Amino acid sequence: MAAGNAAPGGTVLIWGSAGDGAPRTWHVAEGGAVIREEPGIVVATRRGEWRWEMREEQVATSACELGLGGTREPGEGTAMRGELVLRGKSERQEVITPPDGDESNEIHHTAALIGSVGPYLFIEERTYTDLCGAHGFEGAGFVAWDAERRAVVDLLAEVSGVPALQSAAEALLDEGEDDAEAARQGRDAPELVQIVPAYDARGSLRLTAQLARAACYACGDGAWSSYSRSAVVPVERPPARLATWASPPPGVRAFLAQTPGVRLGGWSRVGQ
Repeated sequence: MAAGNAAPGGTVLIWGSAGDGAPRTWHVAEGGAVIREEPGIVVATRRGEWRWEMREEQVATSACELGLGGTREPGEGTAMRGELVLRGKSERQEVITPPDGDESNEIHHTAALIGSVGPYLFIEERTYTDLCGAHGFEGAGFVAWDAERRAVVDLLAEVSGVPALQSAAEALLDEGEDDAEAARQGRDAPELVQIVPAYDARGSLRLTAQLARAACYACGDGAWSSYSRSAVVPVERPPARLATWASPPPGVRAFLAQTPGVRLGGWSRVGQ
């Protein structure tokens, strides 16, 4: 049976958090009753239930030469590995892998699961690198992972109406410029770098798009990578592959009505 919310009935997995609490997953029956709950994030596919796990690993770094013949010893290197682990079995999906420190004197890599839509996971990565220059650099990246097919999917390429999103983002970015016209000169339109799912109080899906524009290091706003400023605008129509998850089944709506204060991170249906 195809994944989605078209088929009635069945158990759904709902993950989210209350306030500043850690994420939890609720196993919910069709009428919204909680069968059981557990800490962490679990996503269902036709293959079974997959737990999201992350662990920190050490990354080798390198010494670097400074001015006047000085040397800086290798600094700290840390990175995150993110995997989906199939419940009751040893099978894993390797979703996020640590970057190679390469010639970095210091490197710190993080990854965060920022939401899910059915079997699709939305992940933001950040990597701070120090190459012994004038200052370090933070890069950012977006990964959309299809747990059903166990592969990366290019969701950004499936977003429609990108020119309109760019115009809306450009207008927001111009508001923060002392000279908007000068800021636009010689620059490309803001680039679509990430889409983020969110759910309203009834569980309906909303997507926002983050678009980034080049900026000087001191002018960056820290919302994306260094040397950039970015703006967030709503996405009017989700990519086609996400449309079937836009409206929640009755069990999700009933659960949210019965447990106010839960911030929904995502839901999926068991066995479909």
